[in-house]
Amino acid sequence: MSEETWAGVRERVLRLAGRPGADKVFGAQGHGFRLGPVMDEEQLRALEADLGVGLPGQYRSFLLHVGGGGAGPDYGLMTPTLGSSGWQWLGAGLAFSAQPTTAEFAGRSFVAEELQKELDAIEAQQPASDDYASEDEFRCAHAAWDARYEELYDAQEAGAVYLGEQGCGYASLMVMTGPHRGAIWEDLRPADRGIEPTGHDFGPWYRSWLERTERQLQS
Repeated sequence: MSEETWAGVRERVLRLAGRPGADKVFGAQGHGFRLGPVMDEEQLRALEADLGVGLPGQYRSFLLHVGGGGAGPDYGLMTPTLGSSGWQWLGAGLAFSAQPTTAEFAGRSFVAEELQKELDAIEAQQPASDDYASEDEFRCAHAAWDARYEELYDAQEAGAVYLGEQGCGYASLMVMTGPHRGAIWEDLRPADRGIEPTGHDFGPWYRSWLERTERQLQS
């Protein structure tokens, strides 16, 4: 998506704050229809240097022409922010933010699907106390199993950015590396459903939210 595709989008989002019923839109209490400042090329190149890959095109254009973060689906978009340890996505201006993501972590390989298969296999191998001669042996085996499970669980997030909080532990992620680069996935692990694709890239995902919200506030 180019500059033309995002033309007028920042103004449309900011106008929503003054519409009757705006405070009733889901997530509005988290972002208030506020957008952070747009980013410039120098900032984006520095972010990409930490990331190790170029930003997905639709998202990069959004950062240049709409805003660094703020108003968006659910409780709003996280913002790329430069700190003492490098670039990371933080919930600047959001009342309910997703977990932070460092650029280094987001630049790793995204292999959530492969890891889910391994997690499913490991889950089926959870130690049972009846299989061990003593309680100590069982505790040691279960601790090793749990450590491996948590390692794989956390590794599923690599290669993606936590872009927004949906509530109740669910979140929206944007894949930054590999064949799914630029796609929006959902972290549905609180419902034991893993990290799943939405079928949308960033641009259509964001514009769909904007158009849906505009229709809601016109009714």
